[in-house]
Amino acid sequence: MPGGVEPSNLEKIFWPDSGLTKGDLLDYFDAIADVILPALRDRPLTVKRYPDGIDGFSFFQKNTPKYAPDWVKTVPLWAGSARRDVHYTLCNSKRTLLWLANQAAIELHPWLSRTGRLDQPDHLVFDLDPPPGQFDVAVKVALAMKELLDHHRIEGVVKTSGAKGIHVYIPIQRRFDYRAAREAAANLAQEVEERLPEVVTTEVRLAKRRGRLFLDIGRNAPGAHIVAPYSPRARSAATVSFPVAWDELRTVRPERFTIRTVPKIIGERGDVWKELMPRPQDLSALLSRAAAS
Repeated sequence: MPGGVEPSNLEKIFWPDSGLTKGDLLDYFDAIADVILPALRDRPLTVKRYPDGIDGFSFFQKNTPKYAPDWVKTVPLWAGSARRDVHYTLCNSKRTLLWLANQAAIELHPWLSRTGRLDQPDHLVFDLDPPPGQFDVAVKVALAMKELLDHHRIEGVVKTSGAKGIHVYIPIQRRFDYRAAREAAANLAQEVEERLPEVVTTEVRLAKRRGRLFLDIGRNAPGAHIVAPYSPRARSAATVSFPVAWDELRTVRPERFTIRTVPKIIGERGDVWKELMPRPQDLSALLSRAAAS
């Protein structure tokens, strides 16, 4: 493999329903490295590992293993709950990406901020989490959010989660802390909930959602993370979290984006995430507009 990564157990089945293997995962990351790395670079990374495939034991991993090669870059961050530093991996190179794949890291979940200014995120994120089998509800809410963003003259970008929902990102200038980011996200989420009270809730407790879509703003916090664009998911069809244009949402089929199909799509369209991403926006304007509406 490129970068001197020595793969192992390439024939191990990772997605039983699709017959896809660990080798297929490494081939996928090898093929799409140029587009996923910019979305990961300099961001503390949490990975979800599946050593025996998606039907086996899995776990989230924040701390880079001590056996990691010395060329794997890390950033130490104090974890108050553990009372020690956690050495997060920084996936800044293809060989690190392939090393992670060889560790059965199927899902890659970066922070919303980057080293240098880790207390200042460069995105707001909204996780539109519908009840199972109701992706169309997520589309409805995302389009309602788009109308609201247009009203405030705010630009966002959208991607499938690769699971059952949709993620909406708003790029922001790196000069505000997480407290301000969360306040802005909460203001916008409240507006969406007020527009569609029978469809949307910001209620964290599952029992109180009453079958409504959960509009989750919880990722807008230090230490929180969300699955990266182009990351595979531990779903039976080996789906991928994939960016789409707003005008594609009504007809998008999330199951179209898999580790089998995405390399060809990227080969034809290039880095869709980069092409769709708006300019970073002034959060102070977003805060005042959201609060005043």
